[in-house]
Amino acid sequence: MKMLVFSFVAGTVLLYFLNIALLKTPLLDLHWSIHAGLRFLIGFIVLGVSYFHAHAVKFKSAVYITACIVTIDYFYDYYAQGHRLNLEIILHGVFMMIWGAILGYLTAKYLRERLMRD
Repeated sequence: MKMLVFSFVAGTVLLYFLNIALLKTPLLDLHWSIHAGLRFLIGFIVLGVSYFHAHAVKFKSAVYITACIVTIDYFYDYYAQGHRLNLEIILHGVFMMIWGAILGYLTAKYLRERLMRD
């Protein structure tokens, strides 16, 4: 539990500074928050829980699923003129997926240990 809370707090602090450094704003608007949340959930579910913890998906399949969903989201965002595709946006998305994968793995590990203990 300590590692899970530490990862959440550290990720939140890093996200704040990343938003300031890359996007020049501490808080994201609703449109951008939805895209960032989608990338976080992809990392959490597909990479963190399905691949790293449960090994239900092969790494190649997890990467393909992640790449397809993120590419479609980037194309939608590009054509909807919400945010142009640039390095800052890509780095922010990569951070959100990595943070989601770490929290997904730690959450699944914590829940499994908690269920086995009870």
